[in-house]
Amino acid sequence: MLLPFYAALAVVSVFYLALPLVGAILVRRQWRRFRSRAEELRSAPILRYRDVAGGGDRGLGRFRLYGSVEALEGRDRLWLRGEGVSALVDLSRSPLYVLEPGSGEPGSVSRTPWRSVTSLAEGTRMLAAGFLVLEGGKPVFVEAPGESLLAVSYDCEEAELASRLVSGGRAANEYWTALSQLSFALGIVATSAVLVLSWRQIRFPTVRAMTFLAGMLPVLPFIPPGLFFFLLYRLLWRKALASRVSRDLSRMPRAEAAAGADPPAEPGDPGAAAARRAIAAAAGAGLSVGLAALLNYAIGILLWRRLF
Repeated sequence: MLLPFYAALAVVSVFYLALPLVGAILVRRQWRRFRSRAEELRSAPILRYRDVAGGGDRGLGRFRLYGSVEALEGRDRLWLRGEGVSALVDLSRSPLYVLEPGSGEPGSVSRTPWRSVTSLAEGTRMLAAGFLVLEGGKPVFVEAPGESLLAVSYDCEEAELASRLVSGGRAANEYWTALSQLSFALGIVATSAVLVLSWRQIRFPTVRAMTFLAGMLPVLPFIPPGLFFFLLYRLLWRKALASRVSRDLSRMPRAEAAAGADPPAEPGDPGAAAARRAIAAAAGAGLSVGLAALLNYAIGILLWRRLF
């Protein structure tokens, strides 16, 4: 009798919880690696002409170069002109990051596979940082084992770039991705199929309501009165994001952090305080969206019993 409901719960566990959680972990890990790599390369020396004099074929180590795009060479390389020196950037195995103009809000850095880039205007400002080699006397930034290449298109002052990458290099909401959207859609289809196939076997309206509404969990928070808790979730999630940004900026040198969203002065360790605020706000956000869904779920069952 309750088998269809148990099947719906299994669908909920896989498509509404497990898969979105896995996607969120992967997205957060990806952006954490990006920020960590940007932090590592922040201390790399700026490439000068004297560093590449001498020609030959050899590895030169970590460098960074601020410049503008001159031209493409082949399908996967471009020339970047800096101050007194030009270098090739090999993007055959690396993505292109684009920092949107603005204040560096979370999500303002986008990641695009190089093969998906259809055009890149001459003069576009770009940072290339990573391992530099000489190939026939030409300096080339390349992807090397343990040395990922960082290529960022930007339109801001160089002094602001580091803090904007820290604040913008994260998902605005890692739980709302292409994977989670597909997973929610598949979950709704799966629970609908369960309900259709077992409709005649379900004798009690309450069980039908429980099964149907379990499949509709992703949309329930958008319906009043649960909508109030969903709006509270959004508010708390934004606070959690802001606290994470403050935490990360507090770990930067003061002068560079000041170019972004300067963390408030606090007694003790401001990074630890911001981390605690982020955890508390994220927990409150999760509780709020859960309450939004469960409240409407309970109300939906009561209405179903009255109507059917």
